[in-house]
Amino acid sequence: MVLNEAKESPQNKESPPIRLGLEDSSQDQPQGAPRLYDVVRELSKQRRNASERSLFIFKEHNLVRRFAKYVTDSRFFEVFMILTISANCIVLALEEYLPNKDRTERTQKLEKSEIYFLTIYIIEAVLKIISKGFVIGKTTYLRDNWNKLDFVVVVFGLVEYFVTIQNSQFDFSLLRMARVLRAFKLISGSPKMKVVATTILRSVRPLLPVFFLVVLTVLIFAILGMDYYKGAFNTACFETEHMYCNQERLCHYEMVDSRPCQKDPRGSGYHCPGNTTCRRYWKGPNAGITSFNNIGLALLTVFQCLTMEGWTDLYYYTNDAKGVEFNWLYFVPLVMFCAFFMMNLVLGILKGVFTREREKIQREKENKNDENHDENQEIRNTFQWINKGEKSFFKDYRNNTENDSKDFSKQIEMIRVLYVRRLVESSAFFWGTMACVAVNTIIAATEHYNQPQELGKAQYLLEIIFVVLFGIEIILRICAHGYGQYFFSKFNIFDLLVLVASIAELIIRYWFGNNGLKCSVFRAIRLLRVFDKTRYKSDIDNLVKVMIGSISSVLSLLFLLFLFLFVASVLGMQLFGGRFNFDEGRPEGHFDSFPRAILTVFQVVTGEDWNAVMYNGVRSYGGIEGTGAAVVIFFIIVVLFGNYTLLNVFFAIAVDSLAEAKELSSADDQKAKQKNRQRHSKNANQLENTASPVPNRICLDPERSLFVFKRDNGFRKFVHSLINRKEFEGTVIACIVLSSITLAAEDPTTDHNSIRNQVLFWVDAFFATIFTVEMIMKVIDMGFLLHRGSYLRELSNCFDAIIVVASLVSLFIGSSSVKSLKIFRILRVFRIFRTISKFAGLKSACVMFMKSIKSVGPLLLIYVLMHVTFSIMAVQLLQGRLFYCNDSTKLTRDQCRGRFIHYTEKNGKLEVLDREWRRRDFHFDNVFSAMSTLFVITTGEGWPNILDSAVSSVGVDQGPRKNSSPGISIFFIVYIAIAPFFFLNVFIAMITVAFQSEDVNKKKSSGLTNNQENCILYVVKAKPDQTRFIPKDASKLRRNLWKIILSDHFENVVLFIVILNTVCLGMEYQDQPVLYTEVLRYLNFAFVAAFVLEAALKFYVLRNNYLSDNWNRIDIVLVVGSVIDAVLDLLKIPGINIRVFRAARILKVLKKLSSLRFLLWSFYLSMKSLPYVFFLNFLSFYVFAVLGMQIFGNIQIEEDSDINKYNNFRNIFTSFLVLFRCVTGENWQNVMLACMGGRACAGENSDDSCGSDFAYVYFIGFICLSAFLMMNLFEAVIVNNFDYLHTDPANLGPQHLYTFTDQWLKYANFYDPLTMEVEKLEDFVKSMNPPLGFGNNCPRRQMRINFLKMDLPLTKREACGRETLCVHFNSVMFGLVRLTLNLHRDEWTDGHTLRKIMKEKMKVDEARLNLMIPETEPEINLRQFTIIKAWKNFVSKRIPEPVHFKQKGFSFRRSFRRMKSSRRRHTTPVLTRVNRISQETSM
Repeated sequence: MVLNEAKESPQNKESPPIRLGLEDSSQDQPQGAPRLYDVVRELSKQRRNASERSLFIFKEHNLVRRFAKYVTDSRFFEVFMILTISANCIVLALEEYLPNKDRTERTQKLEKSEIYFLTIYIIEAVLKIISKGFVIGKTTYLRDNWNKLDFVVVVFGLVEYFVTIQNSQFDFSLLRMARVLRAFKLISGSPKMKVVATTILRSVRPLLPVFFLVVLTVLIFAILGMDYYKGAFNTACFETEHMYCNQERLCHYEMVDSRPCQKDPRGSGYHCPGNTTCRRYWKGPNAGITSFNNIGLALLTVFQCLTMEGWTDLYYYTNDAKGVEFNWLYFVPLVMFCAFFMMNLVLGILKGVFTREREKIQREKENKNDENHDENQEIRNTFQWINKGEKSFFKDYRNNTENDSKDFSKQIEMIRVLYVRRLVESSAFFWGTMACVAVNTIIAATEHYNQPQELGKAQYLLEIIFVVLFGIEIILRICAHGYGQYFFSKFNIFDLLVLVASIAELIIRYWFGNNGLKCSVFRAIRLLRVFDKTRYKSDIDNLVKVMIGSISSVLSLLFLLFLFLFVASVLGMQLFGGRFNFDEGRPEGHFDSFPRAILTVFQVVTGEDWNAVMYNGVRSYGGIEGTGAAVVIFFIIVVLFGNYTLLNVFFAIAVDSLAEAKELSSADDQKAKQKNRQRHSKNANQLENTASPVPNRICLDPERSLFVFKRDNGFRKFVHSLINRKEFEGTVIACIVLSSITLAAEDPTTDHNSIRNQVLFWVDAFFATIFTVEMIMKVIDMGFLLHRGSYLRELSNCFDAIIVVASLVSLFIGSSSVKSLKIFRILRVFRIFRTISKFAGLKSACVMFMKSIKSVGPLLLIYVLMHVTFSIMAVQLLQGRLFYCNDSTKLTRDQCRGRFIHYTEKNGKLEVLDREWRRRDFHFDNVFSAMSTLFVITTGEGWPNILDSAVSSVGVDQGPRKNSSPGISIFFIVYIAIAPFFFLNVFIAMITVAFQSEDVNKKKSSGLTNNQENCILYVVKAKPDQTRFIPKDASKLRRNLWKIILSDHFENVVLFIVILNTVCLGMEYQDQPVLYTEVLRYLNFAFVAAFVLEAALKFYVLRNNYLSDNWNRIDIVLVVGSVIDAVLDLLKIPGINIRVFRAARILKVLKKLSSLRFLLWSFYLSMKSLPYVFFLNFLSFYVFAVLGMQIFGNIQIEEDSDINKYNNFRNIFTSFLVLFRCVTGENWQNVMLACMGGRACAGENSDDSCGSDFAYVYFIGFICLSAFLMMNLFEAVIVNNFDYLHTDPANLGPQHLYTFTDQWLKYANFYDPLTMEVEKLEDFVKSMNPPLGFGNNCPRRQMRINFLKMDLPLTKREACGRETLCVHFNSVMFGLVRLTLNLHRDEWTDGHTLRKIMKEKMKVDEARLNLMIPETEPEINLRQFTIIKAWKNFVSKRIPEPVHFKQKGFSFRRSFRRMKSSRRRHTTPVLTRVNRISQETSM
């Protein structure tokens, strides 16, 4: 941009050309020297000659090479190779694996076919090498990445083949996996798939800083876990008397329970019952895989918690081993910070990269899309024009031929146009059709298991009637509009297909029975047409349009996901095929066959119980002590690449599509507003002439409150002044908080008449009285209802009134046993929401939350419709099929009778039990049960068990048989792909788009975009590194030490010590020798001494400037904490452990990584909004926690149930933990089932049965509100602060500004880091590349124009005994930002508007604001200095040097006249040029 302006300026025509370093430099070389162009041409000629011979043998016109090129360039050859790759993949998928490396007969035959595929691959490689060459040349074989992959496949195949021939004992079967990667070559055939694949590949580099930050966090928590829980999981309960010996004469005590125990009898953990003892002989949970005994296991355990799978079991294990007091302080921050915060950064980066790639592809196809859009619009306009013309023609025809004979064909055509079309286009016909669709859907939803026979007949008869009605509708539409217009709409084609399928289904049901899926259920999708008559029409149309447009990207991603699943499945079959055979049997998730392998990998990718599959994989290789530790890498790669990368691209596609839909909706709104303005202007003109007096309405007297208190009433004035005082408002807020605490302090298990509850009852009565008095006072001041602005005219006051009335009613109830009136006691919990309106930030977060719900509204209706459709389909497919007998040998209801002997593995006893015919907890026997079951699947929890139950179903009222219905898995996979993968991400995307639209609203209100505001905020907070400067009066020792501590060598030594300290911390392990422990202990003392010495040196040298750096503040905190930890370790004081400072020392590494600077700055921007979002989540958690205490608090605790010692609603603390577990999705559905009605009761205030069927509403409502909406606000805030990733890198953003501070250190005044001499400003701005700086190639004239636009204030400073002009740090940074963001023109020219915004909204202090935008004109500024400097340079170049007086032939008078005329001649162009520059800067 700078170079273009210089090129277009008129003055540049006479100036010499500017050399950018890219021009031909031959004119500067001596004669006879070879030019650079000639050298390059000669080298390219030699390379071209070398490439003319392939393999140095075959020339360009050689017959063999021509034949090879003809074959490889042929389209048939490409298709043949794709078919070969597909056949090879099918062969690999057809293999089956048996235990002990046995092979089936089919597998052995398939292995023999590998030589044929290898031969084809070799022939392909040879032909391509002959046609293109091997290495030398730009277009040779190995210059292409896909050919490199092919070559590796061929080499590995040959190695495997020759090794197999020699009957080697080595197993090279894994080498065959390389050829599976050839399937990824299919990606290059689809542009949409290229976008998705490019997004994933290009997101690797931006993800590296996030990955490094996550690794550091995981490492810190792993080291902390080793310090706190090392060896804690190896204690279990063993029998004290009996010992058992094996065949090797090794005797041991028998373990009673696979559960950690606590040896300290005073602790609150798990204590061994009866004649058992807590001993250290147990491997630990999950065969010792889950533990903190060494750094490897600790990292794996923390990574498992990071994925939010199995972390609650781990938390309960630590409660058993260490007690319940402080373990949550480790696990809750781990899940909150790592899972909810750190991993959401991946979403922001993927969204930004995908948007950038999509915009690039969209620019390439913009013209083509516009032509297609215009063509479709022209077709619609043509149809409308034809319809109007036909209607007008036949109206005239009917009027002109009333008394004459009419042509019969024209008569029929007239009836079609004038009557049938009017009927079809009428609102009555539309709503009648929609009513029929709705009734048809409702009738389909009435189908359920074991329904009466009469209902089935009625459903069949009504289905026939509706098929006939919809057939008549289609005939009428075709008759009204013709075939062309009817089939132009895709909805009409869909209607016709559903009708044809419904007719075929009725015929099949008539001849073959009433089982299977009914195609008429798809007709429910037609209800989307209802939105055509609502105000959401444009939003729904644009949303559906963009979602349909994004289907290609979604399908490409699904295909890419399938390729990944295929490769991972085949690789898993090679690793674990035939190995998942344990004493307890083969688990459902295994790799013995391809169908089960791909379902298992799909389970790992979705993250549902992936840790259980990993445990089985480790056990299959001998446990964590052997080679099983290596296979962990396979599962981690599948989770990272599949779950956190591929599945998050769905979110990127959803955000990008919804942002596009938002743009379309806003454009439609603008058009609608313009039409409304025109219509209103016309109506206003018409009403001016026909205006009639409006009758006076009867208004109530607003001067009287409650018809009693006048406005000048003394008591009313007193009340008004009282309720408007800040003290009154603060007292009310304090009472709200205290009353909320009393609600949380109630004990649901004790009797209502207990002392604790009686005290809380009277406290609640006191607060209820206060709130009642407050309401009465506001009613006296404002009026009750009838007046405008009265108390109940405001929604928040209505909410307050309901809570006050409920509180008063609950006080008069007395006993909580009155279940019908218990709702009034529950309503008191909503009182805490009154605090939202008292805090501006919290109110803003709440408003944002409400806007998010409003934006999700239309999509929610679409999702509900889709959910109902799939629920009806599930009922039709699986009703009555999910039953089982507790005796697994009985498969029918009739067989499941009598008693049977059951062996309890836990107790080792035989029991006689009654046979019971049971139904699965989650089933599809009716629509409501199916909807709740599918909702559980939508959350991603429990779907493998539901899928296994469905796949094992045989028939109605029959027991399960494994894999009897494998086809039913297609239904679940399709639903998972649509609901959790797409719709759930669309929900989150809606919230993110709502945040982005709020930024647009901020721009409308303040005039600044989000990027401009963030850049200005960065400038306000920025300051130079004070540690890089030293005062003038510093001693020689301080100066020398200052040079040392600022040197790179010193920083590298400190970094090495930090890394070495981290390595030593990770070297600890369970049961390590005493000498080894002492060595590590003294090494820790040495590291503490090193860090203390570093901090002391820096503090001695820098003094007050030491704490001006944030990194030094972190260092001093870590040093102080490490010293305290070392002192406590020396004194050996038990019970105190603050080793968190040891692990946190690794944070010093972040200081050396410049790529993390802006990432941390984005964290800071996120933290501005996250506290309010967090507090809003806290309020929702509090409300649901108190509700849970009131409803489920008295359920009996059972250790085998999900309502146990650590997971219950007995108090507010455990209720919060239960809800936090549900938000993380950790088997929340089992907690819901444990709270259902019919449970045993506990405590004094117990009934016959506890729990409630309201648990469905409670938990589903909580998941929808908190997990889907409120917790996703975290993602929305984080993603919104990473929008710089999808912007053009040429546009200035906060990510560019950190280079300013780095470069400032090189040019600033040594003894005053905040200032820089103005003479150095030109070199300084040249040292930074655009968009922030000017770059080295910026012309001098353009640079002066930019300086004139910046107009910085200058200050005078004394340096080295002379007075110099200086610029301030913040002034220069703000001037560059203002110049680049165009905040110097249009409405920002004078600077007063921008100054007002920065002062009022950004809260910038006056002193710093004067440095950026001076309130008064400074004594001298950069504009004046630039003009003066330009004057001096020009005059010094054009005015000749004065002649010496003693020169021969000198004439003083003649020389003076010549100088005077020269000054006059050269001064006029200077002034003209200065004026021109001034005019250009004002443009």
